Amino acid sequence: MTTCWQKPFSPCNRLEAIAKILQSIGDRLKPGGKFLSHELLAHNREVEIHQALAATLRANSTPLSEAHWIAACETAGLQVLQHQVGAMGLLNPARIIQDEGLVNAIKFFWNVLTRPQLRDRLLSMRRVFKQYEQELGYLILCAERN
Repeated sequence: MTTCWQKPFSPCNRLEAIAKILQSIGDRLKPGGKFLSHELLAHNREVEIHQALAATLRANSTPLSEAHWIAACETAGLQVLQHQVGAMGLLNPARIIQDEGLVNAIKFFWNVLTRPQLRDRLLSMRRVFKQYEQELGYLILCAERN
């Protein structure tokens, strides 16, 4: 019988790897020390979203469900004290202006307009974000070392 831990790219396989990273972070905290993190959240289709983001971002981004992020923290010996979820706002022009300020946003948009490789990569990323708009979000969590 195959368990979810043996399947490549499965949420369980990634959950185990993330728990190891979180344990390493927890090992550096004093007892009662707090850890604050901002993570990618996948409401559904974790494996599909992970593969699409990995191909587009050329990085090992690991969106997990809310329950999987909390389970990874618990496995790592971190107790989640508070968490918040929300919609993904990356590469949304209005959000870029809000986050970066008008002057820096203008610089950002200028670079996108004048650098074809950058523009192509960002538009590719934005397509993935739009494709999974309903399933992709963010999770902010505050955890404490047990």
